[in-house]
Amino acid sequence: MDIGGDHWSARGFDLKTLISQIYGVDIRRVDFAEDNTGDARYDVTLTLPREVDEDVMQRMLENALEQKFGLTITPESRAMDVYVLTAPNGPGAALHRHGASGVATLAAEDSTDQATGDTEQIEFLGKNCDGVSSGGISASAGTLGEFRRTLEPDLDRLLIDETGLKGSYDFQIGNYGNEGELFKLLHDQLGILVTPEQRNLTVLTVRPRQELQAKL
Repeated sequence: MDIGGDHWSARGFDLKTLISQIYGVDIRRVDFAEDNTGDARYDVTLTLPREVDEDVMQRMLENALEQKFGLTITPESRAMDVYVLTAPNGPGAALHRHGASGVATLAAEDSTDQATGDTEQIEFLGKNCDGVSSGGISASAGTLGEFRRTLEPDLDRLLIDETGLKGSYDFQIGNYGNEGELFKLLHDQLGILVTPEQRNLTVLTVRPRQELQAKL
């Protein structure tokens, strides 16, 4: 992918992945029609005469995608199995507020991400691509929102952040060989509890436009 203020391009992506990237959602939130349309790969380029902000770029990409491929993309609320992150006793001993001298504290504000001005970095150490296995995870100036997005693609459920922890943190956890070991480390070292739950989430229903019109 190549993204700038006046252009956006992606090469060799299938349509389902393109939609998840443009809309900024996990691919499991994209409900595609049961045909082979979503499997073909495309090169997509959008070039503009001037620079625009991210919101305008996203709206233009959404409209162009629907028109070019003859799709109707509709957000719907559905109950889904998820993992929920909570911090019932506040941050654990190994979860340190970035730039603070003491132990991290629980903010009373909402859990939206907060910019810090520092370069955010979350990385796996010796990650095994065959499953949820890693030599550990290291974070510098990482928000809980970004940490959630980093972990989510490798888990068997979507991940929801309900910790209420704002700001950015520094932390490191050791190696783990499966989800159970990872979740235990998160609880024991970071004070973060992972619980299987159900939540109503927004899913993008993608259908050919002619199919939708035929039903009207």
